[in-house]
Amino acid sequence: MNKGEFAEALAERTELSKAAASRALDGILDTLTEAMVERDEVSFSGWGKFSTQRRKGREAHDPRNPGRTIHVAPAYVPKFKAGSVLKREIAALVPEAAPAAVTSGRTATARVEAPTPAEADGEARPLAESEDGHDRLPGRWRPLAHR
Repeated sequence: MNKGEFAEALAERTELSKAAASRALDGILDTLTEAMVERDEVSFSGWGKFSTQRRKGREAHDPRNPGRTIHVAPAYVPKFKAGSVLKREIAALVPEAAPAAVTSGRTATARVEAPTPAEADGEARPLAESEDGHDRLPGRWRPLAHR
C-alpha cells in the first residue's frame, strides 16, 4: 500500500474527502518527522513507538570492492517498536502452522498444492516460501513489496 492508497483508505474510514484525508496524512507525517528530527519519542499507547537512535560509526567492506575497507560515519536513524496491541492483532491474522523443516541450515520450501477438503472449509494452511524468500499464505493478500 502506498501513500495515495493509504489516504484513500483513511478517507473511507473517516468519511472525509480524499483531499482532506491526504492533507491530514501529510500533517501527521510532517509532525512525526519534525518530532523525530528533534530526537523526541512519539508513542501511541499499545500501538507503537517512533524514535531516533544513534548508530555508532564503524568500519565496513566496500560493496563494490570487497577487499577495500571504508569508514561509515556515525548517524541518527529512525526506529519503530511495535506495541502489544499491534503485535497481538498481527499475530491473530496468521493461523498456527507447523514450522518448516530445516535441512543443513536452510529452510525447506513448502509446495503449494490444491487445497484439501479441510482447507476448503477454512482451516489453516501451511506457509509457503515464495521465490523472493518471503513466507506467505497461499491465496492471501500480501503487500506489493512481497509479490
